[in-house]
Amino acid sequence: MRSRKEVVSILKSKKAEMADSFGVTQLGVFTPPFPGTENLHVIAAFADDRDLLDMAGLSVFIREKTGHTASVISLKALRDEMTPCIMQAEPVGQVQVLAFLQEILRSIADIELFCRGIIYEVFLSDTKTRHAVYSLLQTIGLESLSIPDEYKAAHPSVPWDLLSALPGLVSPCYGTDNRLIWNMVQRRLPGIKKDIEALPGMKSAGEGRKRRFF
Repeated sequence: MRSRKEVVSILKSKKAEMADSFGVTQLGVFTPPFPGTENLHVIAAFADDRDLLDMAGLSVFIREKTGHTASVISLKALRDEMTPCIMQAEPVGQVQVLAFLQEILRSIADIELFCRGIIYEVFLSDTKTRHAVYSLLQTIGLESLSIPDEYKAAHPSVPWDLLSALPGLVSPCYGTDNRLIWNMVQRRLPGIKKDIEALPGMKSAGEGRKRRFF
């Protein structure tokens, strides 16, 4: 396994090729602020005429050239509250936790909106609504995974472990139990929403300056 220094050296030598092949205009390597993430993490800016498959192509290219599986983040998509964590390697703090919680609440609100006034049979027959709910449940799970363990331990009223397991349970590959999803939406999600809304608020923070590109 190549060291970070070796990886950066390889990527620097391939800047022109990445620009021509994938429209990369800026590229940087960063250490993710979350524990247990082993992939190489890269943040990149792309030319406006490029698309998502160029981003995927960059990830494959980096894996082939460095031997590391690469998680690529688009600079344009980088959430404001995550900028200090990515650009200055600051730890996840109150600003980020608040943003994660707000995203969970937004996802729950959207699920409630999409499922309001319909019965299970309608939910089952409406492909667009079902897939929207699947995606939102995965978002809830991923945002929950991003919240530090210390915060979760201090606020046990929310079933963090259960929420964090959601991405692996809503699987289009193996199939999804729609009745279980519907029952959760109707019976459990409103209470979880109230528990999250009752958590203490967090202060906002600035973006910080950007300095990680080479």
